[in-house]
Amino acid sequence: MDSAPPIPPTYPEPQLPRAPSAASPGDAATPSPARQSWGVIISIAIIVLMIIVGAFYAWGKRVAEERAYTAPPSLQ
Repeated sequence: MDSAPPIPPTYPEPQLPRAPSAASPGDAATPSPARQSWGVIISIAIIVLMIIVGAFYAWGKRVAEERAYTAPPSLQ
């Protein structure tokens, strides 16, 4: 009896997820121009606030050093 070996079942090939392309219109990963402008404004505001805080810190340190030099010696 010549019997052919059984044919294994075929399965569809798995589909790998693809990265979204930046060229597709209406893509959720690409922010709208309005959101981009808010992001820029918030970033600039944070940078300016950090510069102001740093300036106050340096100014306060300088004032404290000047007071230390001009303070009269304490009596012991």
